[in-house]
Amino acid sequence: MNFRKSVAGIALVGLTVFGVAACSDDSESESASSTTASATSQSSADTSGTATESGSTLESSTAQEILRTVLTPETAPADSAKLVDSTDPSIGAQLTGLSRGFTTAGYTPDKFTVTTVTVNGENKATANVEVASPHTPQPVAMPIDYVYADGTWKLAGSSVTDLASMGSTHGG
Repeated sequence: MNFRKSVAGIALVGLTVFGVAACSDDSESESASSTTASATSQSSADTSGTATESGSTLESSTAQEILRTVLTPETAPADSAKLVDSTDPSIGAQLTGLSRGFTTAGYTPDKFTVTTVTVNGENKATANVEVASPHTPQPVAMPIDYVYADGTWKLAGSSVTDLASMGSTHGG
């Protein structure tokens, strides 16, 4: 029975990965909605790393909150969609599927820790994220890009594709 559940979980993540990869869009969103992450999460991130763009600063703690909110299966799809720079109307549902697949594979939101944030061009920042993998003893570092759009920091659409790739690489 556990084997069937594992196969079902892998199949769900596989479908989500293909959906996110095919439908993600890293162009800036044209809607003028401004939002902040509504979910609360504990942050063990170093808050000293910042990126200053257009008069706004992306703190490590803010980057952490955005990422963990998007990766929380209980986050409503509409709320997740507001935290990603994408014009794809189905991005929220795709993120919900991705977050459920990650959680099933052992990559719960608390496994993702932002350590630093640096400027990466105009209105862009890159967070160094350490992922505590259930497959390796040491955390794996990966860059996650953010963009300043519609008056707030959002996860870049390209980073959603990167996260989906991570899920397919580890079979989760």
